[in-house]
Amino acid sequence: MKKLLIILAFFSINLFAQVEYVLTDNPVYDFLERMETRQIIHNYNTFDLPKTRKEIASLIKQVIESQNQLDESDLGTLEDLKTEFEYELFGTTKNSQSLFDEGNANFISQKQKYLYFIADSANDVNLYLNTFGKAEEIFKNNILNSANVSTAVLSLGFDFRVNFFDHFGFDFRGLNAIVTGNRQTALLRNDVVNSYRFNSPGEQTSFDETQAGYFVIDYDNVKFKFGRDRVKLGYGPIKSIIDENSERFDHIYLKLKYKSMEITYFHGKLLGNTSVIPDSIHGELNAAGDKYIGYHRLGFNISEDFSFGGSEIIIYSDRNLDFTYLNPFNLYKFAQNSNRDRDNSMIAFDVNNKSIKGLKLYAMFLMDDIELDKLGTGFWGNQFIYNFGFYSSNLYKILPIDIQFEYTRMDPFVFTHRIQRNNFTQVGRSLGSFLQPNSELFFTQLNYRITNRLSIKTSFSYSVHGANILNPDGSVKVNVGGDINFGHRTTDPFTAHFLDGFREYKREYSATILYEPYNEVFARLTINYLSETKQFEPVKKELQTFFAIFFQL
Repeated sequence: MKKLLIILAFFSINLFAQVEYVLTDNPVYDFLERMETRQIIHNYNTFDLPKTRKEIASLIKQVIESQNQLDESDLGTLEDLKTEFEYELFGTTKNSQSLFDEGNANFISQKQKYLYFIADSANDVNLYLNTFGKAEEIFKNNILNSANVSTAVLSLGFDFRVNFFDHFGFDFRGLNAIVTGNRQTALLRNDVVNSYRFNSPGEQTSFDETQAGYFVIDYDNVKFKFGRDRVKLGYGPIKSIIDENSERFDHIYLKLKYKSMEITYFHGKLLGNTSVIPDSIHGELNAAGDKYIGYHRLGFNISEDFSFGGSEIIIYSDRNLDFTYLNPFNLYKFAQNSNRDRDNSMIAFDVNNKSIKGLKLYAMFLMDDIELDKLGTGFWGNQFIYNFGFYSSNLYKILPIDIQFEYTRMDPFVFTHRIQRNNFTQVGRSLGSFLQPNSELFFTQLNYRITNRLSIKTSFSYSVHGANILNPDGSVKVNVGGDINFGHRTTDPFTAHFLDGFREYKREYSATILYEPYNEVFARLTINYLSETKQFEPVKKELQTFFAIFFQL
């Protein structure tokens, strides 16, 4: 009888598997991190995102088992997640509706809405078709000269995902958008900055984006993905390794998990330096250099409350795929030496501890390059990132407030390279956060969850950047390692001390109110106050307001 129950339990976990990945900006990740900090869920690795719907459903099941520990706001959030992940959790679609089904469309219901879906457990095939849209108005006010500009961004997209035989699936999600109003104001959005179409010659007023497009195979302890998706690496709200500063990239992805050990690997195609080649017949032709990124991490969950990992990153360019780095089990640091030292390798170590209920501590240390005999000398080639922070929900039983703090220090020349095309960028933009090398950042965030449908999030960030000293024409006069696109030259000084150069300061206060009156229908208001000083630029004091209404059907 006991063996029979174990077998049934195993099949209950896998019978309704959905293998697609959940977008990295889905609010479920905030909820799960809080549950991890509260010691309600275990074996949840927040260092790399995204996760599959199957993984997230298994974590939600842990929350359901301990739901008596939740406050009122999170109980409401849990009910919403039971609706969003209903099929993965229970194998039913009672709380889902198709807008084309028998005329029962209700745009303001609390059900999970789809344009069309098929959930056929008998034939192990599930299909979901969604459309989503967003209307956002952005206002920018220059406080010093009282100049006001604004823009509107309207976007509409669709998401088509299919999974079959419990282990295979694919997802395609794309959008098209139009911008009206001030173009520079629209560039406050990352997706607009990264859009080639919007920023190409001709004053384009529209842009498009493929947010996801991949095929995935998931056998629980072995996962494989091929295609395009957003990848994030690092702890905390601002990821130190890979964040959303640059556009998405195509990659192959592999994850192996056995008991307390986890291996994560991906190899991706980036866009390198771009240029325009004149052609007498076709006019100007666009060219972009070939560039690739490889990553692997070995992680260990030593206990339910303590985990750590070590990872390697490699950037190489100007040649085809290198089988040296396609191998997930190779040591990149040694391999790049045998590859004649043509590439940019990095090593990182991370640790995550939540032994105190309600308090999560994390840290990450990255070595871009190191020469041990020159430690302490200010040698420019010793390049490190230090990142640590905490997440606190210790007031959980008193007030639904979460507190986060994070500190990041990036040494001079981190993420740069003596061969410029091998720096840690895509089309000149850092793969990590907005921070430049030779910078430090202090970040604090408070999230007040009034109800499961209404929250207020406030944050304050303070950063200092040691910028390269420039000539009036913009050329580099003194290179202190403060520009990710400008590596060390043989004529530059031997030493590069932290925050040398022209010190640029940035302070940003932010408040966001998010309201979800009906399931998958949102209204969001964000107000930012920015104070910034930059070399050869007037002091900037700016008020930015973003108001957006967005939905998914």
